[in-house]
Amino acid sequence: MLKQAEGNEGPFGPPPEYTYFMRTPIQYPNQPYIVPFQDPTVIIPAYCIEELKNLPDSQLSTNGSMYDRFAIRWTGSGWVDKELAHSIKYDLPTEVDDFFPTIQDEIQHASNESLPDSQTWTSRPPQEVLVNIVGPVIGRLMVGSPLNRDKKWLTSSIDHAIAVVVYSTWLRQFPTVLRPFIAHILPQKKAVQRSKKGIAESIAPLVQKHLGDPVESKASSEEEEEGRLTKWVLRRYKPSENPHFSPSLVEKDHYSLCFAAIHGPTFLLVQAIIDLASYPQYVAPLRAEIDRELAAAPFEQWTRKTVARMKFVDAFCKESARMNPQGVIGWLRKTHKPITLSTGHCIPQDTLIAATNPRYNARATPWIKDADRFYPERWLEDQVDEGRDANWRFGSATIDSLIFGYGRHACPGRPFGVTMVKDILAYIVGKWDVRLSGGLTERPQNVCMDFVVMPPIAPMGNVEVEFRLRK
Repeated sequence: MLKQAEGNEGPFGPPPEYTYFMRTPIQYPNQPYIVPFQDPTVIIPAYCIEELKNLPDSQLSTNGSMYDRFAIRWTGSGWVDKELAHSIKYDLPTEVDDFFPTIQDEIQHASNESLPDSQTWTSRPPQEVLVNIVGPVIGRLMVGSPLNRDKKWLTSSIDHAIAVVVYSTWLRQFPTVLRPFIAHILPQKKAVQRSKKGIAESIAPLVQKHLGDPVESKASSEEEEEGRLTKWVLRRYKPSENPHFSPSLVEKDHYSLCFAAIHGPTFLLVQAIIDLASYPQYVAPLRAEIDRELAAAPFEQWTRKTVARMKFVDAFCKESARMNPQGVIGWLRKTHKPITLSTGHCIPQDTLIAATNPRYNARATPWIKDADRFYPERWLEDQVDEGRDANWRFGSATIDSLIFGYGRHACPGRPFGVTMVKDILAYIVGKWDVRLSGGLTERPQNVCMDFVVMPPIAPMGNVEVEFRLRK
């Protein structure tokens, strides 16, 4: 019989270090248990991920979990179809080197627009600063220039994921049986609809332009600039052969990308900047590596190989993400058929499952010593394995972090995503000094809402970061 974990403080609570997530893996180390989130979830032992990671979607899926947790039935946002997944998995790696110079250009432009051009300390909300850098940068891939800097497209794309999370969080406070009746009258849905309308209107001309010849393999540099990802997705939908095709499918893909492609990297960068401001002893080794590359080539001439050479930047990002996961749980899935674990427990059909994030379950990663210490150097000690998913790499899909998932549905865009995060961080660290506002000298604690972990910034906190041009 599955047991319910004790001590849940509710959807809003203190930092997870002080909640049941540090206790229950010890209390139930070798069996699944239920945590009463807004949607009750079965937490499986970490080692059970290995036996489930390659199950087909007909048995266990990420889309099923997203459907429930983010109210896809009513928002139409968050579901990842194969056309989008395959575009990111196959088309992006093929063309990334061709458009990388445009990414360098956009990082410089967006950072210089968002950060102070002064040697006077200026306090800024880190989320606002960084999402207004990441948004245009990823937009250069999604919709190209100049649309990526268009206020309507950018505001709608940034606001959409936030609106969906807020709406679904409110909706999931009601019993499941009442949600169909409540869903359409919640005032928070207006923000979801407004953001979707802004996105659809912004990308409509781009979609129509590509529909003129979506399967053309060669295009001018100007056409390539205008929405590579849109072109890839359309090519895979095969509109001329697909009687079910509608431009709304591309709009839906765009909504889903707002979650992972904009807010995922932004979250990682916000935490990394707060860590940098909290642990200033790491500024010097980071800059030593960044300055070495800048001496070899100016930032606008950097390539993916340049970013990959910066091992300490990679280790810093890896440690920041390990210490500040996006949730107290990871590897979120939903069962579509009954599944029997090696523990002997049978998880019923239509059940949400997850694993405790290794940050809150030391038993899952006994090889990480002194796990409560922020210590990027730990990832530099053993780099014999050069594989893409080598344990020490920031972008690896491994059991010790679950940052990018694990198994069949590990994030297909993570190689580009982590390169972009490290690239942006390197540009900021190379050009600006940072410190915590208000005289803070210790790393502020994260806050927890339902299963989500967030930095203590507005609206969940008041931490800001001060920037000035590097002296």
